[in-house]
Amino acid sequence: MRLFFLSSLGLCAALPGAAFASGGEAAQPFTASRDSGSYERSLECLTQAIYYEARSQSDDGQRAVAQVVLNRVRHPAFPNSVCGVVYQGSERVTGCQFTFTCDGSMNGGVEPYAWERARRIADAALHGSVYRPVGLATNYHTTAIHPYWAPSLVPQVIVGAHIFYRRPGSDTIEAFSQAPSDYEPDAAMAQVRYAVARSPMRTMRARYAPAPLVEIPVVERPVLYRALGGGRQSAATATPAVATSDASRPAPRQAVTRNAPRVQIQSGVRIFRGS
Repeated sequence: MRLFFLSSLGLCAALPGAAFASGGEAAQPFTASRDSGSYERSLECLTQAIYYEARSQSDDGQRAVAQVVLNRVRHPAFPNSVCGVVYQGSERVTGCQFTFTCDGSMNGGVEPYAWERARRIADAALHGSVYRPVGLATNYHTTAIHPYWAPSLVPQVIVGAHIFYRRPGSDTIEAFSQAPSDYEPDAAMAQVRYAVARSPMRTMRARYAPAPLVEIPVVERPVLYRALGGGRQSAATATPAVATSDASRPAPRQAVTRNAPRVQIQSGVRIFRGS
């Protein structure tokens, strides 16, 4: 995996006035909780962050993302647990720290091989593996965008498709004084809006939920029709028809037939006769 400082890529113009770090301090090895339940939750949350943020990246690119998460855990400006960092702000439509926790990315299935690779890297990071190139970075974004907050931070390095930054005044280990919590909150507690617990064998959710049945009341109204006298009567109040014999019925009117006109030609003149 190639590591490029921004000055070597000519990206200084994209980040005006930025001072690029070189040879800064590296983070201390992370010590995960000894509680098996808390450790599994930490592993799950860190795996999710690596998978959804850097699934297409190399191992170095994924290690860099994992290091940012663990750096935040030990910085006083962020929650002191892995799941707390990953799902910070996920209860809001906007404002989540990691976009995949609030944009619906987790609604689909996962790729088993890519998930296992992310889980392996997360496990190594939780057991003390440090990715030194990103130093004490706490933020990153892809090289395709330039977010509004980028000028306020100090660029560190580019790894793969991400640019990494540290906070001003947080260039030493002493700034990362927050002790990680021994208790790791359940990831499901933070997944208020979209997030769902993941596993490689998890099936995709149903695309469409069954529509609820709604009963619509129908109001019955009497049938109205016009009687022979010109008034309007309902079916309930109408006078029943009286059967009559064929003898009392008036004879039908005979159709009047007319002879078709005849045409005669006399001396070259057409003469119509009859009507």
